[in-house]
Amino acid sequence: MHKKAQSGLVAAFISILVATIVGVGVAIPVVQDTITNASLTGTTATIVNLLPLMIGLVLFVAVAGLISIGRG
Repeated sequence: MHKKAQSGLVAAFISILVATIVGVGVAIPVVQDTITNASLTGTTATIVNLLPLMIGLVLFVAVAGLISIGRG
């Protein structure tokens, strides 16, 4: 593998790592706290309660994509 490709992969890994830390450590707890404090009911509450799950899913897919790029 060329040095240029390695540095690009390292930069991608670092950016995904930072995004994961910020997402799991900041975004998900803030969204959950906001949802808890909002007085939502019915369908709106059901849809909004899925937001932390979707954030986690996007982070998981990003990390999985980075791993698959590294192997290919």
